[in-house]
Amino acid sequence: MKHLYLFTLEIVPLAVGEVYDELPSHLTLMSRFLSDLSPEALSDAVRKTFADTAPIHLVFGGTVELGPKNVSVHTVNSLDEMRLHKRLLETLGAIGAEYQYPEFIGDNHKAHVTQRANASFEPGRELIISTAYLIEVVDKKRVIRAKFELDEV
Repeated sequence: MKHLYLFTLEIVPLAVGEVYDELPSHLTLMSRFLSDLSPEALSDAVRKTFADTAPIHLVFGGTVELGPKNVSVHTVNSLDEMRLHKRLLETLGAIGAEYQYPEFIGDNHKAHVTQRANASFEPGRELIISTAYLIEVVDKKRVIRAKFELDEV
């Protein structure tokens, strides 16, 4: 059975097991992909990638519109995030992940946080992120399947 997943970095804390119609503020680390692996097996496959990663330093840029739906987003500059994205891309490639939007991965990945009500990220604001999540999309709902701490050993 194919599962539809994505990985995010924490902007607003999430709880494993929670279900959302729309996720609160987050940074999509890896856009939607299909996998035959269960959430547990996928978590096991990527755990070392996250454990071997130091917390991610983010610097917010301006607000722009991205994608075919012209969604308003806060841009993010982060070499740390891009390095983790590429390492995760390698890990997922090894397990045969099929990307729903391949045009948004690898060199075309643009780190951003979608604009949400009651959340503002001024240009120049910095955040250190130490948590990532595995999210499964089930019946158009987002189910938080696993939480990973970034703490380079």
